[in-house]
Amino acid sequence: MKTYRDYLQNLKGKILLGCDGFVDETYQIVEVRKSASEFVPMQKLRQFGELIVARSDGGVGLELVPKRRCEGGFGINTGRVAACLGLKPCLPGLYGKAAIDPAYHEFQYSCELLSLGDPALTIALEFGDGKVLMSNLEAVSSLSWADFEKHFGADGLRRMFADVDILGLGYWSLTANFDGLFRGFMAQYEHTTPPRRMFFDFADIKKKSSESFLRSLEMIRAHNARIPMTFSMNEHEVMELFSRIDVARPALEPAAVAAALKVAREKICFDELVVHTPEFGAASSASEGEAFARQERQSNVIRLAGAGDSFNGGYLCASLGDLPLRQRLVVANAVTAFFVTHATGPTREQLLAQIEKAADR
Repeated sequence: MKTYRDYLQNLKGKILLGCDGFVDETYQIVEVRKSASEFVPMQKLRQFGELIVARSDGGVGLELVPKRRCEGGFGINTGRVAACLGLKPCLPGLYGKAAIDPAYHEFQYSCELLSLGDPALTIALEFGDGKVLMSNLEAVSSLSWADFEKHFGADGLRRMFADVDILGLGYWSLTANFDGLFRGFMAQYEHTTPPRRMFFDFADIKKKSSESFLRSLEMIRAHNARIPMTFSMNEHEVMELFSRIDVARPALEPAAVAAALKVAREKICFDELVVHTPEFGAASSASEGEAFARQERQSNVIRLAGAGDSFNGGYLCASLGDLPLRQRLVVANAVTAFFVTHATGPTREQLLAQIEKAADR
């Protein structure tokens, strides 16, 4: 524990994450209505799917109960972790045009919110073991690098991208202009010191064609020698990656996934590949080899939307210093466990307490 305590006590660095912005309206589905004020929510995602299939030749009527209206998206969900740990991440994105949307008010002082317009809307159906996210992507899909140039100007961009330690770009599958945004990000470092690392969350790879996916990978890896690239996925996304680059699908077991990550990483020429699942995190690094860390599946879950981004936030913060690969996964696992049971990121002391409770640390 001393390693983690010493690391967190000295945690520092500049994190810049772009560039989306969602407001999530989250609902539960009523399975049984007992009275005007009491109901039993549908707990299993499979149950929802089976209901849809069973009624596929007709229609389905469902009662929704609002659970929360809150912030969403790669930038804010990942940046929340850095903010809770005492950093102040810079988050260019879509948080409100005339004023910051109320969903983001709690982040106005802990993060540097740089808003280019109104956020996109996501309708989230939340279950005890998973979630369904349905998004109106117009606001995010239309965001381009030209919008950045127009909104911030050359001087504003120089200030924003200066002295960044870790740069992040999220939700490739939801962002129509992702490749253009990436090129704009890279152009900021043609004549200045680049970040120590760049981090990607592509989200649902299945949504886009293999041609566009491979084209984006080729574009990114051309910069890997100058800026080491980290690509993070969940268990479904990594299996899709393996399929698209002809890597044999391993058993969903830590050592097997870590070994397959090595093969995949060498094929796509990224510096790091990282996977997060409810039971473990695994990674392959060009300089550190492979590692994994197990975690217990949390039982008292109160929020799942944002869990993967919270893992990413923990991993990013753990990458600001010299923590070894396995310890970075331990930190990320602990952040996830805290988030799904508290619906927020941990402070440094709370993170240490969560790590100490973990079976694998």
